[in-house]
Amino acid sequence: MPKKKFRYTASIINRLTLLMFFLGAIALVALSFSIQVANDAKGGAYMVNQLGLLRMKNYQLLTMIPLNEKEYDRLNIFMDISSSQQHLMILKRYNLINEFNQLEIDWKTQLTTKIKQAQKIDDIKTDIENYVNRINHLVHRIDQKTENKIYYISQIQLLFIIIIICFLIIQIYYLRHHLLAPWKKLIKMADAISNHDFSQRFNIGTKKDEFDLLGLAFNKMSAQIESQYLLLEKQVIEKTAKLQETNKIVSFQYQATKQLHTSEPLCERFLKILRKLEDLVPLTQFQIRFYESDDPNHYQQISYDNQHKLPYCQNSKCSACLTTTTSYQQNGFQRYWYLQENGEKYGILFALQPTEVILTNEQESLIMGLIEQMTTAMKLERKVEQQKQYLLMKERSAMARELHDSIAQSLSCLKIHLSCLQMQSDLTSQNSIDLLATMRKEINITYSQLRELITSFHLRLNQTGFYASLMELIEEFNQKLQFKIQFEYHLPLNIINSKYAFHLLQVIREGLNNIYKHAKASHASVSLKIDDNQIISIYIKDDGIGLQNDLKKDNHYGLIIMRDRVEILNGNLAIDSNPNQGTQIVVTFKANKTIPLQMSKKWNK
Repeated sequence: MPKKKFRYTASIINRLTLLMFFLGAIALVALSFSIQVANDAKGGAYMVNQLGLLRMKNYQLLTMIPLNEKEYDRLNIFMDISSSQQHLMILKRYNLINEFNQLEIDWKTQLTTKIKQAQKIDDIKTDIENYVNRINHLVHRIDQKTENKIYYISQIQLLFIIIIICFLIIQIYYLRHHLLAPWKKLIKMADAISNHDFSQRFNIGTKKDEFDLLGLAFNKMSAQIESQYLLLEKQVIEKTAKLQETNKIVSFQYQATKQLHTSEPLCERFLKILRKLEDLVPLTQFQIRFYESDDPNHYQQISYDNQHKLPYCQNSKCSACLTTTTSYQQNGFQRYWYLQENGEKYGILFALQPTEVILTNEQESLIMGLIEQMTTAMKLERKVEQQKQYLLMKERSAMARELHDSIAQSLSCLKIHLSCLQMQSDLTSQNSIDLLATMRKEINITYSQLRELITSFHLRLNQTGFYASLMELIEEFNQKLQFKIQFEYHLPLNIINSKYAFHLLQVIREGLNNIYKHAKASHASVSLKIDDNQIISIYIKDDGIGLQNDLKKDNHYGLIIMRDRVEILNGNLAIDSNPNQGTQIVVTFKANKTIPLQMSKKWNK
């Protein structure tokens, strides 16, 4: 559709031309009046001069009285005047032509005859004087008419001057209002546009002229530039905000990477990162669930915005779990992401998302990237622990081989030699026989203890940690005992390190093995707990026959090994056992610090 062409109805050029035409017309009219008056004044002067000649000729003729016939030609004194029709027109404009014609008629009809008849001056003197007086009267009236004409033209010129001044004032007002003011407005708009101010607008009049056309063009240009500028400004703001958001995300990812690979506890690292993540995504109330084994029912779930610190917190200076969350809406829904790799689950991340909020692709990518980093951190954490376990098992296996190849072989050789000595027929002394029996007994005890020690050295941990190894141990004795052991595990994630894990597993194995071999129990329980002081307690209990003899006897070498292992943990071992009332073994030690060794043992009441 063709655009409607703008037309102006009152052109400034036409207006200025009309103003100049009016001004020129007034000047021409005034000039024509001036020329006419000047011509009239000139003609009046000429007529005055001619009438003066008439007077002089009258007096000359008076002096020539009487005239002869040859001098009659001098009587034609109006000949020169009558032939000048241009100047006679002045007399007509002055309304004196009749008076002049009467003078000429009287001269020709009366005075000429009298002058011809006069014989002396006195005969015609009176007539000549009267006639001259009439000429003087006519001259006087011409002078009056000329003066009146000059006065009249002066008044007209004054009027025209006033008209011209008024016209100039009007023209100046018009030029200032219709030329200078729009021009200044356009200059102001141009200056405002150059200063990035596009709010100025040109007021379009009802009678449109060239300035209105320019103003309309400026308005359209300013509006278009303003819209483009606002659009660009909006895009710049959006790009800047996006860059700032990207910068925040990159900075967050960098800080998160640093935080994830510090030596702080895993819960502290993750909670600090998740709290900072709330400032970048519209999610709140992050919670993370840690798996210590393949059992999905055994996990540790942590979050921030708690009223009190977690009871098993290992860092007294940490307050990550007390950090407050941002305000959130109650009508949200819970989202979760698995922290897993190659089918191995390390945990689950939970968050609350408002119902009306949809995450952007960048926010989803940020969360997925962070989940990958967290998964990698947990994987590395587990790999480090597994590496420690591997090194420890390698060292223990080497020690077991050394014991087996040296001391165990020597003890076996001694047992064989003692058996040979006891089979000698020449051995008659009872003291010697008793001594050999005692030596054989001690060697057997030593050999059994050594075998137990070698067996414990060959003990291996599950790759996923202490809990998984303990579950395998419980399942092993469930099959041996033919009933299910009651099991309770209330320890935080990874609080048992590899060094402690071997000793604790061996203590629990020895306790369960005693139940299997000696207790004749129908029910057994194993529980692990931790209190507010970071004290870990392990309870092994059964309802069997109890310990029937003194614990201090040498054949209880298994319990002695248990005590030695607990001492390695800087912990306490307590055994409560009565005949036919079952046995309870309690092991206590601190998670990350040593506790006073208190051998509070009830040996056999």
